[in-house]
Amino acid sequence: MNAEIKKKRASASSLFLMELVVAILFFTLAASLCITIFVRAHIQSERAKELNRAVNLCSDTAELIRTSKSVSEATAVLKNQYALMVPGSKSGELYIYFDEDYNMIMSHASNHKEIIQLTESDGRMDVKISFTDASGYEVYGLSFVHALQ
Repeated sequence: MNAEIKKKRASASSLFLMELVVAILFFTLAASLCITIFVRAHIQSERAKELNRAVNLCSDTAELIRTSKSVSEATAVLKNQYALMVPGSKSGELYIYFDEDYNMIMSHASNHKEIIQLTESDGRMDVKISFTDASGYEVYGLSFVHALQ
C-alpha cells in the first residue's frame, strides 16, 4: 500500500513538473514576442523622429530660398543663415552636415547631410533639397520651382 501511495505522489509531482515546464516555455515565447515588438516600435519611432526633423530642416531651407530673387542671392541668404554650409562638387550645389543630434558641423563624416541644388533658367529657379542619412539613403526630398522677378 505504501508503494502505491509513493507511485501516485511521483506521478502527480511529475505531472506538476511537466505543467511547470510548459508554462515556462509559454511565457518565454510570449516574452520574446513582446521584446521583438518593442524593438520594432523603437526603430519605427526613431525613423519617424528622423523624418520629422528632415522635413523641418528642408522646409526651413526652402522658406529661405523663396525670399531670394536669384541663385546668387539665395546662396548668400543660405550662407548667412547656415555658417557651416559648404559648396558641393557640382555648380549650384550646397551641403549642410549634421551630427547625430542634428547640430551643424563641418565634417564630411557626418550622420546626416542636407543637399541643396539650385539652377536658374528662363526666369525661374529650380530647387531640389534632399536630406540623407549616414548611409546615403534619402530620408526626405523636396523639389519646387521659384519664379524670379
